[in-house]
Amino acid sequence: MLNSLIEQASDINTHPDILRKLALESFELAHVVAKNFGAPPDILIALSILIHNKEIRRSLAANPNTPVEGLILLGADFPHELINNSAFQSCVLKNPGLFQQIPIQTVKSIIRLNDIPAEYLVMAASCNNIDILTIIANHPKAPRYLLLWIINHIKMSDFSYMPLGNIAYIASQNVNYAGEITEGWDKEVTRAIQKYTFLHRNKEKEEFLYNVGILDKNLLLELSPYTYLKMIAKSETPSDIAEFILDAFNPEMRSKSNLSQPDNLSTYVNQLIELNDAKIVRILTIIAENPNSSLFVLSKLAVLNNSEIKQAIYHNYNTSDSILKILFQIDNSQSNSGYLQKIRESSLLNIKNYLFFEYPFDLASFGIDNSCKLLFLSDNIDNVCQKLKNINSYDILIAFARHSKTPAHLLEHVHTQSQYHRTDSPQLKNLKKAIRILLAKNPQVPTDILLNLAEDEYCQVGSEAITNLKNNPTLDNQRITELLEQWEHANNPAAPQHILSSIALNCNAALCLAVANNPSTNAKTLYQLAVDLKGDVLIAVAKNPNTSVKTLLMLSRKGKASLNIRAQAVKALIQKDPKQAGAVLVKFVSSDEPTSARFILLLHPIAPQEFLAQHAHSICWIERYAVAQNPSTPGYLLSKLSTDANRLVRAAALARLQAS
Repeated sequence: MLNSLIEQASDINTHPDILRKLALESFELAHVVAKNFGAPPDILIALSILIHNKEIRRSLAANPNTPVEGLILLGADFPHELINNSAFQSCVLKNPGLFQQIPIQTVKSIIRLNDIPAEYLVMAASCNNIDILTIIANHPKAPRYLLLWIINHIKMSDFSYMPLGNIAYIASQNVNYAGEITEGWDKEVTRAIQKYTFLHRNKEKEEFLYNVGILDKNLLLELSPYTYLKMIAKSETPSDIAEFILDAFNPEMRSKSNLSQPDNLSTYVNQLIELNDAKIVRILTIIAENPNSSLFVLSKLAVLNNSEIKQAIYHNYNTSDSILKILFQIDNSQSNSGYLQKIRESSLLNIKNYLFFEYPFDLASFGIDNSCKLLFLSDNIDNVCQKLKNINSYDILIAFARHSKTPAHLLEHVHTQSQYHRTDSPQLKNLKKAIRILLAKNPQVPTDILLNLAEDEYCQVGSEAITNLKNNPTLDNQRITELLEQWEHANNPAAPQHILSSIALNCNAALCLAVANNPSTNAKTLYQLAVDLKGDVLIAVAKNPNTSVKTLLMLSRKGKASLNIRAQAVKALIQKDPKQAGAVLVKFVSSDEPTSARFILLLHPIAPQEFLAQHAHSICWIERYAVAQNPSTPGYLLSKLSTDANRLVRAAALARLQAS
């Protein structure tokens, strides 16, 4: 019975009324009717609207009886069937301007096909659409005269929403226009990336991938300048890399500056500040206040003529005395009593003015104030410093907290002022945290304050306080003894696992951090820490060699606010399970458009092969180039890319094939 119905549905002589009835019987019969060249147009158009089965719609796109308007809509998904449909071919012959009248998506689908007549590319170019011109510029069948037309057309047009020259450059690299390139193609790629913008910048993800460890200074990509600046905040960034980053920040200044000379680097960074770019100043300020910033970077920032950056360095609890001397512009000759007397008099005048007029007193308003300089230089905290206690300034509190001979009663005052309050702004919280860390380091801080700081919610505060207690053997009471005993166990690689696990259940953040850093802590305890705690403890868990893949995957999926934790987790995951790390990174760089982050991953060996295969077909030539360069790209993809329309892509692919 079914065979008889199929035979009727496929027969071009079957009456239209019967075909209508059969088309409604089942998907199988509807598919047969869709293939029937004798089926009336109204049935075919009805099927295209009512049925969303892929194969039925493909057959409708191939059927010359399908009305042209239906064919054109179907062509967006089935361009090969469309251009081989005699009804469409007839339409094109009758109407040379057809490509300007049909939906852009259908045109784009048609011209993405490799096996299309060159005249279709010419017709499509008349649409004057950015995306269409980009596809044509990348097309292996684009004739030279059409590519030349695109190059000249772009130069004369105003594509204000597109980086000027991108499409013209792509057309100029089509092998049909410029021929093969066998030498210097890698230098040409570098030049192109520096001159044109082929990718959408994603500063946050660029920095993340740098932290993960899959981005190095030799990467052929002109990163966002703000990404570069954030990189030099990393304590592990060597000075030569920092110089490279600052060099790459501004190509115009780079050409005028000889950064091989150390002195010129400071001048160069100062020029950046003089650009008066608020974003640049803000990022350099973040670097200046970052406790992980290297001494090299802080020493360069300390000479800049910018009060925000200077104050940030002053607030940084890891700023050394040598950096403070640069900041205060102090040399050894200024440490004499005459100079001290001069700034003491200036401080007394400031105090008098403050108490009388009650004007604001902070480094942001006055630069690095003489009162803070006095506290830095003085061996004794005298009556001038006692009077400074009455000034409501966190800069003065920082100076007291830093000074190794500040008397106990002043340190108690500083500690009281540094207490955490829920209503504090994020900036004030960070400032109070810096003060508590400086207090925790100070050898003059009373025992009761140190014990309080040892229980601080911030790991760094607690760790410094416990270390201070440990280094003072004269302090001896039951509470200190128990705390130091736990501290010893938490840091001891030979400590029994049950003790480390017990300490991990402690609410003391510093002790938990020590357990997380202990190379002997087992995977179970590390997982428990990852579930219960946050911040620096999680970073330490991610870095611990015993952390399981399960825990690392959990950390790699944390929220957007935990990018640093996620980066450390993925970095560790790359070593333990590259396949899963690659999958995590693919999800991280996923986007609807070519981005800098996606390009970085496409260049790295950890990129999964299915990810490489997907982007070997990218309309963006620089992504295809990245796939051709990737050492993990399989031979069949390299063979395909070796015939790419873009001569730089095919040169890279051929070089890889020859090398293998």
